[in-house]
Amino acid sequence: SLFQIDNKGNHLLVHEESSINVPAIAAAHVIKRYIAQAADELSFEVGDIVSVIDMPPKELTSWWRGKHGFQVGTSARDGDKT
Repeated sequence: SLFQIDNKGNHLLVHEESSINVPAIAAAHVIKRYIAQAADELSFEVGDIVSVIDMPPKELTSWWRGKHGFQVGTSARDGDKT
């Protein structure tokens, strides 16, 4: 594991294999508010930017995996605009 510092100078302990360290493959601009319905989902407001870290083909799933702030979770594909 390694230490990282947030924007307020607080030390964070982050595991190297943690999803928060996975680089984004795309960014999504939120055009529709969404409130998480499960623990592994992300909540966001119109205008938020979500970093997409996994984007399976539409034929396989309608969900993306992304990062919003320090949270990592799933997001419905139709709530975002890339």
